[in-house]
Amino acid sequence: MKKIVFICPYFGAFPNYFNLTLKSIEYNKSIDWLIITDIKKEYNYPDNVKVINMTFTELRQKVQSCFDFDICLNKPFKMCDFRPAYGLIFKDYLDNYDFWGHCDFDCIYGDLRKFLPEDILEKNERIYCLGHLSLYKNNDKINNIFKNKLDEETNYKNIFTKERPFSFDEMGIIRIMDKEKVNIYNKFVFADIYPWEKPLRCVETFVNVKEKTHNSYIDRNKRQIFEFDNGILRSMYLYDKNDENIKKQEYMYIHLQRRFMKNLVIDNNKFLIIPNRFIDYENIDRKFILKNSKFWILYKRYLKTRRSWNKRKNILINMLKKK
Repeated sequence: MKKIVFICPYFGAFPNYFNLTLKSIEYNKSIDWLIITDIKKEYNYPDNVKVINMTFTELRQKVQSCFDFDICLNKPFKMCDFRPAYGLIFKDYLDNYDFWGHCDFDCIYGDLRKFLPEDILEKNERIYCLGHLSLYKNNDKINNIFKNKLDEETNYKNIFTKERPFSFDEMGIIRIMDKEKVNIYNKFVFADIYPWEKPLRCVETFVNVKEKTHNSYIDRNKRQIFEFDNGILRSMYLYDKNDENIKKQEYMYIHLQRRFMKNLVIDNNKFLIIPNRFIDYENIDRKFILKNSKFWILYKRYLKTRRSWNKRKNILINMLKKK
């Protein structure tokens, strides 16, 4: 079995449902996590999680030691651009691992190995293309491939010395890998939840290498909630409000990006995920799913957050146009 480790620098405060994320990690016993953090709060970390306490300043010094030019790493979010270089930056922790990767903690994980069989790991050098979970083959070629620039948007020296984010872990490194004929596996098997509306709607995002864009499709037809049941993550859904039969679909993980969630769970081995809440498991019927998947809900907190996000995005776009 191929050995896998996820490398996760994280600073500030974990999400309020981090205990549920850790429980989902615990069920993936054959995969390891390395968390590098300044957070001292005690959690019930499972055996497959190793925590290294480090200040952000110490991390920046560690990253800087890998390069002979002055990097710009003023905020933790900028680490996203350094993700393709984790194989170099954290090489001291990667002995005996076949793959290293990065992932987010605004996720609940299902049975990862079920979606990462040995034949996929044998045939591919990168698994998935998005920042919230990706794997890289642990060898010299892949660990240094980020240095193969195509233009200024893929020039790691340019990216690592600028304050603004480049999404190098997604678009940039995928363009390089495409040019270098790297085998990439990208079958969509996770629930990436659209952040700007209350219902749990999945977004399918595809990286268009030639056009240098992300293309997204939002599934607004399903009425769905999610269940976590002893390591298995499933969507429970109706095709529309007239559908009489509840369907189930298993997912690799659910990504709850920028979503405000209340954690009301007592039994973290089995719980439900509904809009804005984790709750203890209860019997599910059509009425329950319809109640918790209403389409047209004015949710002021999301509306305010979306306006703020769009404002920041427009400022960034105007800055880039002036360059």
